[in-house]
Amino acid sequence: MNALHLTLPALRRIPILAIAGAILAWTAPASADVVEMTTVKDNTLIEDPSLPVSAGASTSFYSGRVGSNGGTTLRRGLLQFDVAAQVPAGSTITAVTLQVRCSKVPTGSQAQLIKLHRMLASWGEGSSVSFGGGGAPATPGSATWVSRFHPDLPWTTPGGQFAAAPSGSTSVGAVGFYTFASSAGMVADVQAWLDDPASNHGWAVIGNEVVPQNVRRFETRESTSAWRPQLVVTFVPPSTNPYDLNGDGIVNGADLSILLAQWGGPGTADFNGDGVVNGADLAQLLGAWT
Repeated sequence: MNALHLTLPALRRIPILAIAGAILAWTAPASADVVEMTTVKDNTLIEDPSLPVSAGASTSFYSGRVGSNGGTTLRRGLLQFDVAAQVPAGSTITAVTLQVRCSKVPTGSQAQLIKLHRMLASWGEGSSVSFGGGGAPATPGSATWVSRFHPDLPWTTPGGQFAAAPSGSTSVGAVGFYTFASSAGMVADVQAWLDDPASNHGWAVIGNEVVPQNVRRFETRESTSAWRPQLVVTFVPPSTNPYDLNGDGIVNGADLSILLAQWGGPGTADFNGDGVVNGADLAQLLGAWT
């Protein structure tokens, strides 16, 4: 007998555990949606011991250690995406990828591992425009090496506050497009930003900080449209189906398990409102099975 087409009289003739066993053997994937977005702000933290500089309104950001012409100092990119504006609250994030375009590589530099680290504090973009990796004088509200928001709010640690462990990484060689493949860390970050938008401070983009002359230049949201950072988020929207008891977007064996746990008493599976979870409610759940 097909469990998905059982009638109420048939249910009364079959032990409830037998029904559960038949149904739990069948599942269906939850439907997922996809959104694409670019940054709402980006910048470069530029290590400069003598001058507060920034590049928030520039068409590029940098990651890595520059060569001797730049004093072998560090560059750290900053990216932030407004996830909560694009993904419905209560959704479950299932995959995240980030595409960036590398637009300049030092001559002779081999492929470098570029990593994403979740930022732990807010920061400003500002309006400083730099046509190179050295930055321009910081405008009010810009992120600099020493300040989250120039000139009044410093980082706890110069160079930015970010998680020690990377959330994702990719190897970047020559000029071209590169994708940070979906990882557990990236999914966890985006889920956290969706669930608590106030915690969304984006990612630091960290390159080779040991060997000089291995910095990478990437395009920002101020660049050509096709070259801007592109975050692709796959998610399962929150369920509006009353029979989806666990809210995962489908009605299947997991919801049946919840119903069985409430059997004989009141609960969320009392779909007909008669005060008790029983065969009538089970019939309704089976009718909504996906």
